[in-house]
This record gives sequence, C-alpha cells and structure tokens, in this order.
Amino acid sequence: MRFVIRRSNWRLVMLMMALLLISTGCKTKPRFAQNTLPLPPAVDTGVSNGQFVQVDYGFGFPVPTKWVYLKLSADQEVDEVARFSDPGYQMIVRVAVQIADPSLTFSAKSWQADAQQDLTNHQFQVVKVDKTGEWKTGDSLVWIMVPFHVVDYRGQKWLDEEWGLKKDDLVVKVHAIVPETLTGTEKEQKWLKELTSSLSQLDWYTPIGSRGISVDRYELQHFTVNFCGALESGSQTKMNPYFDEMFPGRAQWNSDYQQILISNDQKSLQLKAELAGMVINGDYATATFTLSWMDKRLGKTQKIDKSFNLSKKEGAWKIVGAVEKD
Repeated sequence: MRFVIRRSNWRLVMLMMALLLISTGCKTKPRFAQNTLPLPPAVDTGVSNGQFVQVDYGFGFPVPTKWVYLKLSADQEVDEVARFSDPGYQMIVRVAVQIADPSLTFSAKSWQADAQQDLTNHQFQVVKVDKTGEWKTGDSLVWIMVPFHVVDYRGQKWLDEEWGLKKDDLVVKVHAIVPETLTGTEKEQKWLKELTSSLSQLDWYTPIGSRGISVDRYELQHFTVNFCGALESGSQTKMNPYFDEMFPGRAQWNSDYQQILISNDQKSLQLKAELAGMVINGDYATATFTLSWMDKRLGKTQKIDKSFNLSKKEGAWKIVGAVEKD
C-alpha cells in the first residue's frame, strides 16, 4: 500500500518546498543549528513537570522538590529570568542571563572578579572568599561556583554562592544566598546539595523568539513531533486529537492505518514515523510523513508516504485534509 500525490499537486508542493523546505520535527536531520536541540515543553517560561525552562534563551534544569518558584517583581534585575526559594524563604536563588562576546574567555579567575565587582555594585562588602568549585553538565559545559561571605548595607551577614556558565554568547548566572547564621547547618548543606544537583543537570532547548524559532513555528513543530509519536503508537485513539472533526478523509485514513496493524503482529510491530517535508504559509501548512515498519512475512521494510493539509485557523494546528492521491 502506498499513497501517491496527484501529479499537478505534487509539482506545486515540490516548488513550494524548494523555496521554503524546513527540515524540522519528528526525527529528521535539522537544517539549522538551533534545531539540533529538543523543543521546550511549554511556550511560556516557567516550571513544567518539575523542570524550569527559560524559553527565550533555551535552557532548563530540574527544580528540587518543595522549592518555590517565585514570580519576578519590580525589584528584579534587568537580566533576571527566574527566582526560587526554599519552603521557609530563607534561601533565595536568582537566575540571570547576559549576552557576552563569544570570543571572551571564561575562567574561574575572570568569573570571581566579575561576581565580586557585581556584589560591590550592589552595596555588598566582601569579607571572605572560599574555595572555587567546578561542576560539569551532561554536555561537558562547566559551572564555576565562587562562595562569598558578604555583609549588606544594613549590616546583615550572608553566604552568597555565585554560579556562572558560558555557552557561546550566553552567560547563565545563578546567585544563591543564605543567612550567614545558617552556614554549615544541615539545612544549608541540603539546599546547596540540591542546587548543585539541579544545575549539573542543565539542559539546552531550541530557543523561542529572536534567538531561535518563532512561537508559530514552535507550535507546529510540537504538533508534528507529537503526531509522529501517535503514528508510532499503533493507537487510533491517540491519533484522533490531531485531526479536525470535519477532516473528510478520516474513514479512508483509519482504514489504511488499521490495515497496517492487522497485517502484522502488533506485539512485535515497530512503526517508525518521520517528517519528510513541510511547507508553511501563515495559518496553513502542508506536511508529508513517512511511516515505515519491518514486514516479517516479506522479510523487508515497508514504507508509505502521506501528505496532509494543516490549518491553524481555529487557534490550534489540526489536520484538515489529505493531499489527493491518484
């Protein structure tokens, strides 16, 4: 069984794809560097399924259990993107991002100097600097942590851990501060251990906005990725939400898909779905998917291609039609 696009429509699709072809979504090889990264789980910056994600710059890390995600307020710094605390609001963790010259070196010495100058600018007096620590993330980037013992303008004493990590032209900064009276306590050790664990698990995502893809493109990529997952599931129920209720080819598509399932041993059947091509035109798109599987009876891989028309006119991407076949 193979789906074939009508010749006239095929020429039009191929012409558009030659101009606008985007190698995104599912498991295709990305054309653009930022698309080698996974998509963030939510459009808005925040905590999703226990993971903090900063979508504008494209990074995230797991949030320790019971940590509180605080809304940014009027006193936030210009570059601050998130703020957390322990349940008792004794430890405050601020996350900031700055754009830097990618050619500049980033070392323990330079980071300590920058962090100390920043503390001075914020009216902290540095009393003591402890030993610098370094921790690697999963992709071998290095966090540099410098512990400062400081006094604020009111005379209160604090332990301030300054974390810095550089990737290309981004410097991610984490400022973790606790009262000096808690230094060395079980509470403080627990918090800092959790912070170390979280930051060591920093992940990078495709940025959304001017540094990466647009929100519209992001939403469509998520749609195609998730639809591929539904195709591979072997479940008609999981695919239904991706089709518009008025999709005219539903019966034929259901029949073709079910034929694949009943013609093979569903327990050992491994479907693989890929996005073969996509053309976007505002609130409309045409996407071609390739579905393949190993037919054990024939001893070879079987493959079908199917092209759909998609629309976002009702606020969310849906499959509204199939490109006609001969």
